[in-house]
Amino acid sequence: MGKRNITTLINQYGDILSDLFEHISDMLFLMSVEEVSEGEYQFRYVLMNPSAMRYAQLDKTAYGKRFEDVYPAEKAAALVHMYEKAVTSRNPVHQTNEDDIIGESILTPVINTDGVCTHVFAVTRDITERKQLEAKLEFMAYHDVLTGLPNRRLLELQLERALHETKDDDEMVAVLFLDCDYFKQINDTWGHATGDAFLQMLAERLQACVRDEDTVSRLGGDEFVVVIRHVQHPTQAEEVAARILKAIEEPWQVQDATFTVTSSIGIALYPLNATTVDELLNRADEALYLAKETGRNQFYRFPNE
Repeated sequence: MGKRNITTLINQYGDILSDLFEHISDMLFLMSVEEVSEGEYQFRYVLMNPSAMRYAQLDKTAYGKRFEDVYPAEKAAALVHMYEKAVTSRNPVHQTNEDDIIGESILTPVINTDGVCTHVFAVTRDITERKQLEAKLEFMAYHDVLTGLPNRRLLELQLERALHETKDDDEMVAVLFLDCDYFKQINDTWGHATGDAFLQMLAERLQACVRDEDTVSRLGGDEFVVVIRHVQHPTQAEEVAARILKAIEEPWQVQDATFTVTSSIGIALYPLNATTVDELLNRADEALYLAKETGRNQFYRFPNE
């Protein structure tokens, strides 16, 4: 459709088009195109539906104005660049903008009978809720719902990366496998709501015991795994374990309950005790079992092979 025809259509049926567009939830923009120099274009607002006006924070006073007339220079330049893609490609262009509202757009060039692009018609859909849901599902796939800590799936990925990055022969990775002694008594005495609140607070205490580069994850129940990177000597892992034991022994005030609790920790080191992620976790779990069997409220380091 040529420039003359589309302009005539808007002049003759503008009110009808506006009424039609008003009931479309997607954002509709019609921009005129003017080539100001070779390969350089400017765009002016011709028509928008109400959804588009709300999204762009504009009204009908914007008709006839350029992006540069209504937006700061940086945003205007980004919009010009986006629309120029449609003009130069002469085909629909897909674009996603991530501002306060995430918009997924299709920009379609309108070519007249002389082969000149006279307008660009853009349809933008608000996909914010979809993206938020995708992000939530992505988070839930790799994190524990109760504490927000990495789950076993993410733990194994991070541990695999830590082993791969440990190339220095003098450097190790430590895995601390821990749980609380007699955690069941907390649930039985105070209820599962208190038990859940305790686990959330426990996650915070554990994170306070390690560095930002280390990882605290929850496998389920009261089972947690701590990964310590860049270990130069086994005693470093033991120092962290001792710090965790002391932190957990501190009195707990959870909702209306006041109590004390102890924990047991098993330690395994890469590459001293294992060379794979599964082996390392299994050895730390075995060490935890031995810590419990020999008295609880202590840590046990898997013997060096």
